[in-house]
Amino acid sequence: MTFMKRNFLLTSFLILTLIFNLKAQVLINNFDPSDNQIIWQKVYTTTLNFKQLTDNINSSGLFTNLNIEENTITGHIKNIDADFKGAGYSEMATPMYISRSFIDGFISIDFKDGKYRVTLKNIFLNQKYNDALTKQGEKSTLETWSLKKGKNEFKDAFTKSPSKILDYTFSRKFDFTTNKDTKNW
Repeated sequence: MTFMKRNFLLTSFLILTLIFNLKAQVLINNFDPSDNQIIWQKVYTTTLNFKQLTDNINSSGLFTNLNIEENTITGHIKNIDADFKGAGYSEMATPMYISRSFIDGFISIDFKDGKYRVTLKNIFLNQKYNDALTKQGEKSTLETWSLKKGKNEFKDAFTKSPSKILDYTFSRKFDFTTNKDTKNW
């Protein structure tokens, strides 16, 4: 094999490896970093129709400013507590920015027969109370804590307990897969 052919093959292999590695880190615990923004997205299977799903969402009390259109529901979540205990962590093992904050954000739910997709973005952490570092009500973006500055890359620390705790919390909060009929209790 000539030097040029070998050099070309090596360069091609390196470029393909680089492209694959860039694509490989995209999703961590249903979080996707793109355009310097964190998006959490999950698809649920369900036997509910759109009306039943909408009823469950309305009765959950989790959302404000709900807008219901054909097969799409949008709104905001406010003051969601991260369920670090349910995810298997103690308060001491949970980063302070998670345990001491409520979670706010914009939510979009898209429905197709047999499934729905929840997309959460513009995620803010809202400080629960005053402490030595922050004041109650101070807000910070999730990107501040999760992305490397100026990159669409997760900070290593976020890929551990924070992303697992938040994924557990969101996965449970947005699971509307069963009909929660309270008439026959």
